[in-house]
Amino acid sequence: MKKMGLVLLAVLSVSPLAICQTINSSPPARVITLGNSVIALDGIWKFQPGDSPWVNGKPEWAQPGYDDSKWAAMDLTPKAGAVDVQFGTKGFLPGWTQKGFPNLSGYAWYRMRIRVADAGEPLWLKMPIDFDDGYQVYANGQYVGECGGFARNHVRLYFSHPLSFALPTPGPDGVLELAVRFYMSPATRYFYPDVGGMHEVPMVGAASTVQLLQAADRVQVFRYQLGMFLTVLLFLLIAPMALWAWLRNRQDRMYLWLFLALGCTISANIADLVAESTFLLSYSTGLFLRDISLLILPLWLMFWWHWFHLQGTRWIIRAAWLLTAARVVMVLCTLSPTMGFNLLPLHLLHGVNLVSLGLTIAIGALVAALLVEGIRRNRAEVLLAVVPILLLEISTFDDYLLAIFHQPARFFVYGVGMRIEDLADILMGLVVGVVALRRFVRTQVRQEVSRKAIAQDLEQAHELQQKVLIPEAIASKYFTIEAEYRPAQTVGGDFFQTLTRPDGTLLVVIGDVSGKGVSAAMLVAVLVGAIRSTAEQSFDPAGMLAMLNRRLIGRSGGHFATCLAAEIKPDGTMQIANAGHLPPYLNGKEMAIEGSLPLGIASDAEYPAQTFTLQAGDRLTFMTDGVVEATNEAKELFGFDRARDASRERAAAIARQAQSFGQEDDITVVGVAYSAT
Repeated sequence: MKKMGLVLLAVLSVSPLAICQTINSSPPARVITLGNSVIALDGIWKFQPGDSPWVNGKPEWAQPGYDDSKWAAMDLTPKAGAVDVQFGTKGFLPGWTQKGFPNLSGYAWYRMRIRVADAGEPLWLKMPIDFDDGYQVYANGQYVGECGGFARNHVRLYFSHPLSFALPTPGPDGVLELAVRFYMSPATRYFYPDVGGMHEVPMVGAASTVQLLQAADRVQVFRYQLGMFLTVLLFLLIAPMALWAWLRNRQDRMYLWLFLALGCTISANIADLVAESTFLLSYSTGLFLRDISLLILPLWLMFWWHWFHLQGTRWIIRAAWLLTAARVVMVLCTLSPTMGFNLLPLHLLHGVNLVSLGLTIAIGALVAALLVEGIRRNRAEVLLAVVPILLLEISTFDDYLLAIFHQPARFFVYGVGMRIEDLADILMGLVVGVVALRRFVRTQVRQEVSRKAIAQDLEQAHELQQKVLIPEAIASKYFTIEAEYRPAQTVGGDFFQTLTRPDGTLLVVIGDVSGKGVSAAMLVAVLVGAIRSTAEQSFDPAGMLAMLNRRLIGRSGGHFATCLAAEIKPDGTMQIANAGHLPPYLNGKEMAIEGSLPLGIASDAEYPAQTFTLQAGDRLTFMTDGVVEATNEAKELFGFDRARDASRERAAAIARQAQSFGQEDDITVVGVAYSAT
């Protein structure tokens, strides 16, 4: 369970080393001459498994003068050309599992005596950045510092960080006895090879020089994490656009899965960055949050499954989620010892790892199946997506490639640390951007063609409706007729007809179909045709409305229509019937007429006619509710009072007032002035 990070070994000057005489029958101390340099504490350290007895609250094994001559010798001299296969750093030291303690976990101690010949300034100890899993440092029996939270019965582990500690002043003889207490989780040896203790050589030297080296380590760690930073920044740009695309069309869940895949990747990388750069998250919490990444691959599978329209292969998705759930359980079993408990006996963890490997291979087979199915639908887009998808699948084998083949999971591109997963994520983001832009452009072209076709159809429908709806001008010695029709859209749902017979009798029909647009306009055409055909036989208002109601029953598609019909004879006798429409205005006053149900609601509805007598000079104004329902910016209605006051004016003036007030619906006004001769 190696920690995430890199180390920069920089020795500004190497001073002569010598072996001095034995001190108190203990192994000899190394004599180092520091000046302004640092010294790598390689060579032989004393090593002892287990934990120290504690005397008066202090570890006995950390005390100066303690006889460690019977401890095992642990050589921490890096072999020439030794490289950390995980991080690619030089000077790698195999852990204690490769140095004679293959089954050791828990506590172990390192000790070394050094004699400082000339300490020109306070001494500091720079600890390795690569180690397993937590440590405490003591010098001459004094506690110096730690990486981890060491309690009496529990150790809180963290990801490794570049740390250095101030050492106490050496004794009169210049001797410092260093003791390092390590703790390794029992699960660590199931994660990575060569685990246990220090994987780099500690360094001791002048404060200023050690701090420079630590600063260089922080820069190196930052470079190591740049791949994750770039992934987070790229996905933070793409994720809002994916969410916006889904909110525009929630019926299509493709972009929802894209947003979830991006969000999951962002969360996993941020958890990694926070855990590796700060002490805000413990090691177990960081690993648990980082294992959100187990969901990333099936989320991407869901996106591409929707993208390629593979609804006929639901078994791929179901199997992927089932296998992922099993993988999560396996990983939790393996991680549980780092959290202070064991879900399974430790000897079973190796088998759990093998099962997890099998599940990972099975998910890889599902990825291949999805790509094969996708090629049948869209070869070009699959060829673009195949590289990042396969890289993402390969990245799930990182731990196994490291443990079995010692293949590093991270590499550097122009100084930028990149994981296979980072490369897969960045390529995936770019590919999604390309294919989404390609599909967006093609969709926009198709929609533009469709919009033009619809616009052309609507324009033709508008012209046709004008020809059908607007009757020819009537020359009558008894009536002066005005009509104004202003639809809210290209085609409308209002209708009216003014027809005369040879004897001078006038028929006025005005109505409003519920709704707007093409469907309402189609019903208007049906009603106008029915009015004209019926008027050839009779102008009877009650019979006219009853006939129109029969035409609409069962054929209106959920629409209904209000309608008013009036027959006015040359002698001024007027019969009028109303089907839920606004009453007309006579000389600026609303007429008191009975109403009935709108057309198309009830087959047995009756529409009784009422009789009135007009006088010479009377003016009738018929209108639809688009006049009274006109609404201004303050949400104020034009209303009945304004409509009544305006009813004395000409039809065009009334329509203009309502439209300028704030048109919301179709506006139709018909004015009839009666003269007895």
